[in-house]
Amino acid sequence: MEDDHSLLAHLVSKLTPQVEDAATDALAYILNQSELCRAALGSLVSESGYQMRSMHRASTQVTVFDGGRLDLVGYDADGAIRLIIESKFWAALLSGQASGYVKHLAADKAGATLLFVAPEVRRETLWAKIRGQFDDAPDLSLGSDRAVGPLKVADVSDSQRTDAQWRVALTSWYALLNHLEPVDLSMTSNIRQLRSLANAEDDKAIAPLHAEDFNPAIPRRHLDFCRIVDDVVDAHGRRQGWMTTEGLRATPQYDGYLRFFRFCTSDGSLRSSDLALYFSCHQWAKTSTTPLWLRVWRNRDKEIDAIRSAEPEVEHSWTPGDHLWIALRLLTGIEYADVLEDVVEQVERVRDIIIQALESGETS
Repeated sequence: MEDDHSLLAHLVSKLTPQVEDAATDALAYILNQSELCRAALGSLVSESGYQMRSMHRASTQVTVFDGGRLDLVGYDADGAIRLIIESKFWAALLSGQASGYVKHLAADKAGATLLFVAPEVRRETLWAKIRGQFDDAPDLSLGSDRAVGPLKVADVSDSQRTDAQWRVALTSWYALLNHLEPVDLSMTSNIRQLRSLANAEDDKAIAPLHAEDFNPAIPRRHLDFCRIVDDVVDAHGRRQGWMTTEGLRATPQYDGYLRFFRFCTSDGSLRSSDLALYFSCHQWAKTSTTPLWLRVWRNRDKEIDAIRSAEPEVEHSWTPGDHLWIALRLLTGIEYADVLEDVVEQVERVRDIIIQALESGETS
């Protein structure tokens, strides 16, 4: 996506561990700067028979009388609380954040909403915890779930406040920001910055586990990908003399397994800089293309320039401030020997490009 690497996402991760607070402040800034975005947010939580009064301004980190701290509060023109937003990435739902916070909403028939914003993959598990808090609340009850656009919604009943028209809702950062972006073009850049921050947090997610995650085929495939790395390097590259691992070691990594090596000419008279053949879960998850990659270090200008000039023959991606990653496709539905042979051919193609570039540099 065009906003995968924004300045906001980069700085927040460097400057503070309180990412949820930073995201909330960014959202409040957008809402306070744009009447159109405030109106769009109001329309998102409204429906036929339930129209939330217009939001006039937003404040963050609002301390209330019972000692709670509300992430974002939306006030109407009379200063009544019409909207409370609780920003969630992966922090736990604290006691009373649902059943307690809803009581700070304006208690009248004009409508008010407690809205939780969380990553998409957390919606079902977080909603179950929200509902559980109301099940344990003595005076409150939560009605049946229903969908209102991209929101999951339930009405709140309070035996002590029969005039209150409250609801609790849950949506994702993706849905919320996609709803706001088109309504005010002057806010487009700011909204994309915030979406980039939300995307970066999503990348850190540990989604809820499911029974199929424990299928033994998953670790077996993990081992298969490690074997491909070893077979390319040892059974082909080193044995055939166009790759050397002298002084380098096989290295397990947090996200996979890699082998460092250098390309070389058959007589060993010329060697490239260090490269790595990498089974990378991180690259695989980020690109959804392949688990297997060649990594070229960012300070190897001659090799990198040669690879770039060879496109589209060599598919690669450049991570800003990082390395050049060359995708190695894996054929499906054929025997392992044929898969391995095809990977070796792809690696050899990169080797030919790099060696040719180095040889031309020596003769120039």
